[in-house]
Amino acid sequence: MVRLFTEFLMLSAASFMVALSGALVPGPVFIVTVSGSLRKGKIAGPLIVLGHLLLEAIIIVTVLAGLDAFLGSYEAHLVIGYLGGAALIVMGATMIKSIPTAKIKIDVKREPVKDFSFHGLVAAGVLSSGSNPQFYIWWLTVGLSTLKYCLSLAGPIGFVAFYLGHSLADLSWYGLISYSIDEGKRVLNPKAVRLLMLGSAIFLVFFGAFFIYQAYTA
Repeated sequence: MVRLFTEFLMLSAASFMVALSGALVPGPVFIVTVSGSLRKGKIAGPLIVLGHLLLEAIIIVTVLAGLDAFLGSYEAHLVIGYLGGAALIVMGATMIKSIPTAKIKIDVKREPVKDFSFHGLVAAGVLSSGSNPQFYIWWLTVGLSTLKYCLSLAGPIGFVAFYLGHSLADLSWYGLISYSIDEGKRVLNPKAVRLLMLGSAIFLVFFGAFFIYQAYTA
């Protein structure tokens, strides 16, 4: 029992570090987390990660069902690149359009902010993850290798350890980002916050255009 528990902790820790190495690379999810935190506060990070994890659960089921070859195909790469890129451009353009009328939540009394859209933030996590071709590449290489390693060592227990460690890494990192943005926002005026939101939106458009370019030149 002690050996099993030790093995579980070791596999969870390994999965945590592997997932963290991917989460630390800035991408659409990072940008959406920054933008969401500026608008909705520290709750944005965990809710965006929830959407991210829901999509990852689907990817894991797909991989275990043996469909990883399809996800790695040239056709899938093109579809993900074009549709994902277009989705990011639309997200960025929508953000830019909404900035002038955006309600900036700066609560100097540190009271909980209750005005947030649960479904909107979760959907943002799904869309920002699913529209990124690098998300699938990571899962078909690093993610799949780590998952198979955990399964080979401990079977179902290894799978639980893998998913737990992976989820905690995403939640810890993006939760920290969201918390830091929300705290830092208190020393910024609404104009500065809107400028940060504009920068985030422009980066989303840039990522979208880059992904479309990658698909076009593949």
